[in-house]
Amino acid sequence: MSKNMDDAPLARRRALAAELLLNGQGVSDVSRKARLSLPTVSKYKDVIERGGPEALARLRIHGNVPRLDDASQSWLVSAIKHSPGLHGYPGPTWTISQLRELIFRRFGVQFSASHVGHLVRGYGLAYRLTYSTSEKASPATAHRSQSDVYAARRKIAAKMLLDGDSAERVSKVLNISVRTITKYRSMVVADGVQAVEQIKSSGRKATLGPQALEWLRAVLEGSPMAHGYETELWRSGDVQKLIKEKFGVYHSSGHVRTVVEKLGMDHRMRSPKQRPEKRRSAINDETLAWVTAALRQSPRAHGIEADHWTNARLRTALHRRVGVDYSRGYIWEVATRAGVADLLTRLHS
Repeated sequence: MSKNMDDAPLARRRALAAELLLNGQGVSDVSRKARLSLPTVSKYKDVIERGGPEALARLRIHGNVPRLDDASQSWLVSAIKHSPGLHGYPGPTWTISQLRELIFRRFGVQFSASHVGHLVRGYGLAYRLTYSTSEKASPATAHRSQSDVYAARRKIAAKMLLDGDSAERVSKVLNISVRTITKYRSMVVADGVQAVEQIKSSGRKATLGPQALEWLRAVLEGSPMAHGYETELWRSGDVQKLIKEKFGVYHSSGHVRTVVEKLGMDHRMRSPKQRPEKRRSAINDETLAWVTAALRQSPRAHGIEADHWTNARLRTALHRRVGVDYSRGYIWEVATRAGVADLLTRLHS
């Protein structure tokens, strides 16, 4: 019976589960026989115990549509009434796909396109929508469309990271590995969303050609001072900026060092700083609580002449408090752990 149930419609498997549960069989047995997950069977058992088999029969086959609370709906109505540009989208009016992404970024809820349209019409804001026409795609267009999907996922990941979501949550929501999301976060902290958007859809790093590598070798042989850097040896970040400015290619700091080593020029590089682990331990629960309270106040309350908090200003305030000069990336992690990363004004160009 179980093998036949593998391809059975959900309604049939639900009916079988109800019958088995009413006959007193355990959740594990019902899960195995009806080919349903343990949490689903436990939910069915609870529904039956509360309202009988009729209550189970009334459940939607695909589950209930997630709902936005009153505060979330008020925020969404305000966003729809205003320009999409305030949220990083082009055009004077909204598209359904833009609103779906906005809802997903803001509330972590993924609505279907039809449900988003239903919401907008229900708010009386259909005039704020722009509807695009769809055409049958050629094979080449279909391939580009798939690339566009990957690019869109990377863009959503970058924006979620900027909004303060953890790498683990972004990984789970978008089904992208934590390792990849962690790489995206480093890129976003260093160069903004654009760095992630420039990644090729194949996932492979953009590479430098032979002429570019020869140019880079010649540059590394010279002094960083010739390019405006006040150091005798090159730093990974400086080489990273030169490559991006010259060729429009983004390489992580780690990949920059790999390229330099292959050129045999690693002796022209400064050794990377070794940050002692004890610095990380300085951010304890007490300090996290202080960060939470501080970001909910004006920077002026902490001796900083500004109206809004930024990464740099929080670094300054933390340095005054604990005497440690943390990196920008770690400051972002601290604000995220404290649950107040959304209060940091981001000044990415």
